[in-house]
Amino acid sequence: MPRTALATSFPGSVSYENFLVRVERVAMPLGFDRERAFAAVSLCRDEMTEPLLEAIARRWDRPFNLGGLGAVPALGRTGWRAALSHVPEHDGRGRLIVFGFPHLGIAPDGSLGQTVRRHQRMATPTCGAMVALLDSLRNGYDPLPAGLNDLEADRLRRVIEEQVEDLPDDLVALTKLAVRAVDDEIWAELDALRAHEDMDLSVFTGVQVHLPDDVDHIWPWASSYCGADAVRRPLEI
Repeated sequence: MPRTALATSFPGSVSYENFLVRVERVAMPLGFDRERAFAAVSLCRDEMTEPLLEAIARRWDRPFNLGGLGAVPALGRTGWRAALSHVPEHDGRGRLIVFGFPHLGIAPDGSLGQTVRRHQRMATPTCGAMVALLDSLRNGYDPLPAGLNDLEADRLRRVIEEQVEDLPDDLVALTKLAVRAVDDEIWAELDALRAHEDMDLSVFTGVQVHLPDDVDHIWPWASSYCGADAVRRPLEI
């Protein structure tokens, strides 16, 4: 049932190792190899995203952490400037490869947005932030006590709301809006900081899907490259 749910909701998904092999195939000829490129990764804070982060690190060394809840970049302008300052330079230019992946779990019975985690008997929401956003859309928002904030959740809602006029009442559709928002946010910051003037850029985004007792999969969304001419070109992976 989980595989059926994956094929139905995220057709074209591949294992994360397969996905990264495809990324390497198009990125290496452009100079985004371990020796010359610096990786930055925007994943949700959930511990279940770690295998993907580790797989990226095996290929591109220790990456810079961009992400917050829902994989929306949470580091702000100062953090982005810090990330760009870490990019190594070869032959007068740097190379930055960026990954952005909201995530979603599938329970053993095929339920979307649920995961039975290690040493737990009951399924819990995955992505918890996305499920909470969906619940708030259905039932309204509970006010926080004075002195507390929910800045990352508020930002997640705002950047997704910017994608459409009316947010969907469906977790899969909401997650797919989230990956659009993540891709837009990454490029918005890179463009605002005129990163292409100093480095070549490649950005790969999609949805990370957790299957019970199986490897995580990636539903690819967008793959793009930008060089010194500031023209963004799609990459086929």
